[in-house]
Amino acid sequence: MTKTKMTKEIFGVKSPNKECTDAKCPFHGQISVKKELFKGKVVKKDINGSATIEWFRPYFVPKYERYEVRRSRMRVHNPPCLEVEIGQTVLVARTRPISKTKNHVIIQILESSESITNVAQVSDKKSKETTKTKSKPKKETTLQSEEQVSQEETNEDKPEEIINNNETNQE
Repeated sequence: MTKTKMTKEIFGVKSPNKECTDAKCPFHGQISVKKELFKGKVVKKDINGSATIEWFRPYFVPKYERYEVRRSRMRVHNPPCLEVEIGQTVLVARTRPISKTKNHVIIQILESSESITNVAQVSDKKSKETTKTKSKPKKETTLQSEEQVSQEETNEDKPEEIINNNETNQE
């Protein structure tokens, strides 16, 4: 394989630090990209260097005068130098046909799935802390109920007049 010149920047996107030997990589290979860009989230990834991205868009339905959400999916080439994982938001550029279903290649990772999971974990911790502060200790209530039960047991043998006198004296 002939060594090609590495492209340092494509449409303002700098090349990754990691080197690769993929001929279909826009930075280290021989493939050129066109200025037709898409942004989507990676939903599938396979061993052969392919990935599936999807994005949602609103579509107006005139009959109901409302919008519905439609989904678009696209198969793209996943270069090994980028190491894209499922759940990451990526920027994709159009190329010549790479295979029967792939005409695009990933050129940049926009948002990592790690940052999304970190935000979710922080919000879960906050909600757990608020529920902990709202709960009251249950030991006091059980002690009061036990005392009331013991008083009722002792008062069963006495007539009602004596019980009423005892309650007024305690207050």
